[in-house]
Amino acid sequence: MNTRTFTKILAAGVALAGFAFSQPSRADVEVLFAGGNASQNVLYDRVTNIFGNGATLTSVLISPTNSTVRTYKGTLPGQSGLGAVTIDFSLLGAVGGFQDLANQSGETTAYTNRLAPTVAVSSTSPDAVAIDPAPFTQTRTLVIPFVYVKNTAKSPALATVTNLTQRQAAYLEGAAGFIPASFLGGVGSDPVYLVARNTAAAVRTEIDLNVYFNGTISTWATNQASYAALGGVYTTTAIGLPVPDPNGGQANGAGVRAQVNAITNAIGTVAAQDISALTPLNYEGVPYSVANVENGSYPIWGFERWAYLKSGQGAPSPNQLTVINTLLSAVTNADYQATNHVFVGNFVPLAGLQVDRSSDGGPIFLP
Repeated sequence: MNTRTFTKILAAGVALAGFAFSQPSRADVEVLFAGGNASQNVLYDRVTNIFGNGATLTSVLISPTNSTVRTYKGTLPGQSGLGAVTIDFSLLGAVGGFQDLANQSGETTAYTNRLAPTVAVSSTSPDAVAIDPAPFTQTRTLVIPFVYVKNTAKSPALATVTNLTQRQAAYLEGAAGFIPASFLGGVGSDPVYLVARNTAAAVRTEIDLNVYFNGTISTWATNQASYAALGGVYTTTAIGLPVPDPNGGQANGAGVRAQVNAITNAIGTVAAQDISALTPLNYEGVPYSVANVENGSYPIWGFERWAYLKSGQGAPSPNQLTVINTLLSAVTNADYQATNHVFVGNFVPLAGLQVDRSSDGGPIFLP
């Protein structure tokens, strides 16, 4: 081999080595969303979409103990720098999600390992639950309405109750179980029971702020209740008498529905997506509807927001931001919010909202 030939081979080898060295590695990435479950159906629908739209969704694992804890794993189209993408949801409560994000405390995933949240999903702002908002980047995603509901068939004394005033709602929160149905416009002296969410839930925080209640809540459950999450559907074999809820409220909307369906003359508080077959009550004479939220006449609602740390431990990496922004775009897509059956009627699109509010439960104004 002459010197010129050897030089060409050597140069080609160096070039190939340089090319191989310069190729970006495909990095696996994992993102944990912690927080509220009021919008869980939207999140699960959209995460399936981003993995399913020309991508590969290799696994969906749901916790055997809680259907709001689940993991999706696959690849994302158009993201050549990403290898396997894992998206975990631990939607056990908005307030707890914000606290765990701020403190970088571990949340249990569907794989039973514990990870600190990357993103908090909440319709309660950090300010409303005494968490400093300064460390967070926050983005509004949608509007979540909240509703008082009853089981018409299970509530004979509440047959004529179709509306709550602000004063009635606040009094119900503090004195349920000790006030007669007639106080709410019902029939007779049978007591009315409240089934509320627990203190980890944005539903609890937002309703309390909207009806100006800041006392000790009176929330009830049955004295013999068992729940079984089978196939993602909550069922109940609840019997017996109502007692003060030993847990201070239900962990999700399905639990509220189960108790309202089991307790005679009960009123529950749920996000709109959890109304199901229950009957919603008007508030201050205004029925819940998307249009009434949009025009400002129905006031019990909050902005859902996503939040992540701006810097330091727990701040998302560039690859994690890619995953977060991909899912964010799918959730906030205007066409999706205006037309998709998972969204329409259960949530209010940002694009349709004609009003604004600068604080949770605060005054509603024209922007």
